[in-house]
Amino acid sequence: MRARRAVREVCALAPTLGLLPPPSRPAGIAAIIRVRDEDEWLEPAVRSIIGFVDHVVIGDNGSTDRTPAIMQALAREFPEVVETLTLPDVDICRLTNALIERTRHRFIVRWDADFVAQTSGPARIARLRDWLLALDERRYYIVYPRMVEVTGDLWHQDPTHPTRGDAHCWTASDDVRYVYDPEGYEAPKVPKWYAMRGWDEPCFYHVNVKSDRRMFLSHLWKRYLLDRTRPADLQSYVDRVLKTEFDGQDFGAAAHAWTQGWVRRLVPFDATRYPAHPELLRPVLGRPRYRLRVEGGRVVGRETLEGAR
Repeated sequence: MRARRAVREVCALAPTLGLLPPPSRPAGIAAIIRVRDEDEWLEPAVRSIIGFVDHVVIGDNGSTDRTPAIMQALAREFPEVVETLTLPDVDICRLTNALIERTRHRFIVRWDADFVAQTSGPARIARLRDWLLALDERRYYIVYPRMVEVTGDLWHQDPTHPTRGDAHCWTASDDVRYVYDPEGYEAPKVPKWYAMRGWDEPCFYHVNVKSDRRMFLSHLWKRYLLDRTRPADLQSYVDRVLKTEFDGQDFGAAAHAWTQGWVRRLVPFDATRYPAHPELLRPVLGRPRYRLRVEGGRVVGRETLEGAR
């Protein structure tokens, strides 16, 4: 790993030595957001980066909930910044690359519909913007900013990854496109002349706090990608799991049962180690949609609070 990083650092000097053309786009940051049934957190996710980015392209991949209406409302409110695209019949790589093609600034950040940025305080995402735009404009970079993850509800985390570093932004070029990696996940293919950098102070939250159905489907999707014996389509895989692991229950019942068991692994959010909830999440803290049940200091399940939010 160290050897590969050393090689990358050497190769990354090529543009400054005249061996490669430098980036050609104007300074600024564009965000791409891929959505399908993401109405729970899409609005605060987009609002939290207005001012951090100069352009947002949201691509809908076939939503059946309120996501399209939220997209259009944001585009009307921020017409100079937010652009929308509807591509319901393409896979995730084709969707991502189509969004990349619509961007026009030097940096591109892949922003998810459940990322909510810090807009104030010492961890504010504006500091990341200033740092990115101060990087050597002759060179190419891929940057991994760290995020805090809350999951199950807004006050708990998975102890195996309370923070994550797999979000990324990069210098735009025709040489970076999304492909499927050997494990089956979509990921950007980044040339060796891209210098790798990190931003270690968490400046946004990954809000993995969704309905039982959405969380269960996300779990099955990740399993599906890694299963070498998987059928050709996700629905067939879901049907197989319901039959073999959930005694033929319907999807809603299986999702509820899975969530009730999965949340038992979660631990309280440690406010002494991580930045406080982003400003745009704070109004929700008093009227959350989900709340974990704790007995004897341990999580025993999750409740959906009717009428919340």
